[in-house]
Amino acid sequence: MTVLTVKGQSNATVILRGLLQQHGMPALTPEGIDALSAKFGRGLMIGNGVISFDGKPLIDALRAIYADADSRRFFVSAKDGQHQQDGTVTERYRAEIAAARKQTRMPDDWQDVRGRYAADSVTAKHMDEVEASRGAGR
Repeated sequence: MTVLTVKGQSNATVILRGLLQQHGMPALTPEGIDALSAKFGRGLMIGNGVISFDGKPLIDALRAIYADADSRRFFVSAKDGQHQQDGTVTERYRAEIAAARKQTRMPDDWQDVRGRYAADSVTAKHMDEVEASRGAGR
């Protein structure tokens, strides 16, 4: 078995964030990042698929810190309005971009063109789909 020792606060921060996200725990506050990366900056070991600290799984130590009322301040709470969002960063950015994207207006002659085609034609069906996707033919 290969064991990798992780050293440094920056590396500990990356591991902490990833481990919390992987186990569905709240993210760390800036104070929590500073305090916990300093605490775990030396002594983290990765071996056999487990990240450990002092011979025990790191996730257990993080759960214990979260369970303690005094140290819960290291974690973002839902009441702060900063709760962890679902999905990946890419999915969130795509959703944000799609929401911000300006909808183009329907052409002024849309209804005139629509009147030229029978209701069961391919063009009319396509125009129905366009109207449905835009919200009732603006």
